[in-house]
Amino acid sequence: MTSPAGSGQRDPRRILLVAPPPRLVAEATEAGFDVLTLADPDGFRDDDALRRHLVELARTHRVSKLIACGEASALPAVLETAERLGLSPNRAAVARLLADPAGIRGLLTRSGPQWEAVALPAEPGEQPPAYDVEYGVETLTAEGMHRVTGIVELRRGDTSGAEEAPAAPGGRGSALHTFPAPLTGQEEAEIRALATGLLDLAGYEFGYAFTRIAHTAEGPRIVNAYTRQASGPVSRLIELTTGLASERELVRALSGKPMEAPVLVGCAAAVPLPCPDDVPQDVTLLAGVRELRDGYVLVTALTPAELTARTAAVRDRLA
Repeated sequence: MTSPAGSGQRDPRRILLVAPPPRLVAEATEAGFDVLTLADPDGFRDDDALRRHLVELARTHRVSKLIACGEASALPAVLETAERLGLSPNRAAVARLLADPAGIRGLLTRSGPQWEAVALPAEPGEQPPAYDVEYGVETLTAEGMHRVTGIVELRRGDTSGAEEAPAAPGGRGSALHTFPAPLTGQEEAEIRALATGLLDLAGYEFGYAFTRIAHTAEGPRIVNAYTRQASGPVSRLIELTTGLASERELVRALSGKPMEAPVLVGCAAAVPLPCPDDVPQDVTLLAGVRELRDGYVLVTALTPAELTARTAAVRDRLA
């Protein structure tokens, strides 16, 4: 049974952010929220100490919502406390389920043959099909309605004029990120339907999610999903090409405002750095290079053909 987070009425503008990026704190404050933060949930001696601290914060300050960011969005102590206090519309079990390929397969199997067919094998002794192309689908959900903010292609062992690297079994290893993913209209619709359908089946109600879908010879297969904003360079690629700032959009959702529709202008790629500590100084002078970020070179262009050429130039310089 849910217990109230405070002896008095909750303040609808008071929110608790766990491990938030500074930009989210700034956006929420600017929007009129009274923001409390817990910067380092890992700094407690055990989960019980973290739970007690969260309960004390929530009840003392009459917090109305708790939002966990980044890796904190998967911490059981944070998720369970938010659910127990009624500070999150999401059940703690949802995040655990979505992150577990075996759990996802069980969910899809129970949901009918059409869903079972799009799960990666997870039975004992079965090996997942090898793949070197994966699609990452970032979504923002409000009141159970899922909006796709972007689909990025993650490709290992590519191409574009550069020497081919070995593909990583099961999709592991650094990847070339391309946004928007080069998909046909039908392929994009199918990928979107898989990502949003999975969130529906799991009962995900609010917040960002990042769903991984493998491109295999048998068709697209759901890998897993994380109940947080896309990590690494993905969100930045979306922002560079659409102008959507993920933190601002999350605050709009918290405020009950409709989410802005992305308007795509150009395309972008994130080229992995072979050695982030030894980057050629002149790589930032190449055409289209916007910045170095999270171990990647971020490149923009107006057309896919131009992006392919610019990406190849960066890869050649890094080789």
